[in-house]
Amino acid sequence: MSFAKLKEAVESWAIEDHFTFSVVKKDVKRVDYRCRARAMGCLWRVFASTTMEGELQVKKITSSHTCIAAPVAAREVANTQNWLRRTVPQHLFVTKATKPMEIVEPIRMHYGEKVNYEAPRLTKAALIADRVEHQREHFHKIPFYLKLLHQHNEGLYTDLHTTADVNGHQIFQRLFICPRQSRESFQSIRKFMAIDGTFLKAQFVQTLLLAVGIDANGNILLLAWGIVESENKSSWRYFLQHLKKAIPK
Repeated sequence: MSFAKLKEAVESWAIEDHFTFSVVKKDVKRVDYRCRARAMGCLWRVFASTTMEGELQVKKITSSHTCIAAPVAAREVANTQNWLRRTVPQHLFVTKATKPMEIVEPIRMHYGEKVNYEAPRLTKAALIADRVEHQREHFHKIPFYLKLLHQHNEGLYTDLHTTADVNGHQIFQRLFICPRQSRESFQSIRKFMAIDGTFLKAQFVQTLLLAVGIDANGNILLLAWGIVESENKSSWRYFLQHLKKAIPK
């Protein structure tokens, strides 16, 4: 266990059981969490320290509270970015159009917590930034993803098209994938193919192009798919040219 994971667990505990806590002592080897009402005699405590092997281990837990009758202070955890950024995505997909009150309401309904206006505004910005960075990292992994697909799918047809920016870095533009099974299946189904495109709901605006057929049972069979920058003559030409190579007559 790490210090960060322990803190997450204590925060979740505090939200679920509606109490507040503070850190009495923390250094590189130990951390001591106490109930905020410890001055009133509350014995709730979580103490952890590192072992000889350097692993953080919980050494003491006093889970009972003796401060039930004490006035409950506003819980700070519900307004921390650490907790909100972990919790909000479980209940809401945050976009640029999301309003702060749309973030406040699920927290109130699910946890009975009040969140100030500034906290969800910062959470929204952070989640969008995280998602952009996450998606950007995945673009760099596409060549490795295709390599893995080829290793486990003999006869797979793919094409990756990139462009170079002013610094010479490769930027993703288009991708085409057609499994061997689709090519083989097309030889025995109706010689009919439908193609269409739809927008991808991601931070980077792109379009998913699809080619489908109809098998002997009347079911739709996915033949090939591609991701392009938008629906235009150039991108459709790219998709259809590779579709023709992947599934010849």
